[in-house]
Amino acid sequence: MNTEKIIVTLFAKDRPGIVRALSDTVLTHKGNWLESSLSRLCGQFTGIVHVEVVSSDRAALIAAFDELKSDGIHVTVQQHDGVKDDDQEVNGLQILIEANDRPGIVKEITEALAAENVNVDNIDTEVESASMAGYPIFRAHLFLAMPDDLSEDDLADVLEGVSDDVMVSILEE
Repeated sequence: MNTEKIIVTLFAKDRPGIVRALSDTVLTHKGNWLESSLSRLCGQFTGIVHVEVVSSDRAALIAAFDELKSDGIHVTVQQHDGVKDDDQEVNGLQILIEANDRPGIVKEITEALAAENVNVDNIDTEVESASMAGYPIFRAHLFLAMPDDLSEDDLADVLEGVSDDVMVSILEE
């Protein structure tokens, strides 16, 4: 049995049943849901799903994804030639960054990470507008793939060097 792997991205106005509709579609067309990252934000639901499907059922699965538009679920599929297993071992690190909120804070942080060849595997951000300090506080929870030649302490120094209000906490994985 010949299989192919595809990457599916989805976007919809948030409501119950979106993941069920997508998973039903995958299973109905003999697909296997391998991994995903899905989230709700600002009343919207979005995500990315890695699916393996029998080659002969691929076209029908993609057509079924297209039919989900009538239910308000917009799906795009990356062609199989761009999908490869992520089997590379990484030096993973989880951190929390806190700073005064301001325009450009995400750019400043990601610029510092890129300059050190640190890859962002996942980032979740929020702004606490009613902090005890009386001004908005930016928080970013990041999962990073670290280069072998950069220590945790050096990374913290680099990020705290972005500005004098940036605090970095190294978290246990």
